[in-house]
Amino acid sequence: MTANTPERLDNAVLAALPAEARAFLAARLLTKRVMSGEVLHESGAPIIHLVFPHRGIGSIQAIMQDGRSVESASVGREGVVGIEYLLGKDVSPYHATVAISGEASWVTVADMEAAMAQFPAVREIMRQYCVRMMRDLMQAVACASVHSASQRVATWLMRAEDRTCSSQLELTQRTLANIFGLRLATISDACGRLNVGGAIDQARGTLTIVNRERLADMSCECYRRYASATLL
Repeated sequence: MTANTPERLDNAVLAALPAEARAFLAARLLTKRVMSGEVLHESGAPIIHLVFPHRGIGSIQAIMQDGRSVESASVGREGVVGIEYLLGKDVSPYHATVAISGEASWVTVADMEAAMAQFPAVREIMRQYCVRMMRDLMQAVACASVHSASQRVATWLMRAEDRTCSSQLELTQRTLANIFGLRLATISDACGRLNVGGAIDQARGTLTIVNRERLADMSCECYRRYASATLL
């Protein structure tokens, strides 16, 4: 792990902080590469840190009694993993892992508490992000109810490209099936439609967006809503 500096902060929440608060946290951040499948928070475990992605995607998952998991939300460089702590929870109610490898910064809850106490703007910006996350969650519920699997996958891939700054994603169909809580055959059919439509290309362990405009045409309206969302 390496200490970050204000100039290197690519995370939108960190970048929105006033310069003094940004410098305060930057001196306390630990930044490292995160790999697909890596656990960020365990369900039922104490929340001891918040995670700010710079590249890659974190997947927030609900775990069913039979062991299956389904993604409740995803977090990229626009957000934070661990906001439940800011809402008064000191134990994680969900399981959070890395869906796509990248880079992220950790800050302990003690350092975040110190930042919020010293700089009121930090608490306000984190509150604004919590509101944005709630909007995203409501949009995701609506999306799952009314849009097809191929539309939902297309939207997720569009957001993944935005978050990783890369059209080549280290991603398998099985990972997508786990994310959406759908059968592998359903995801295979959805990806096949996007492939035939000229939007993506697939190889073992890798999915490449070859035509973003076509992928956008095959996505749902939710992508535009997600993309237009900002901190208040």
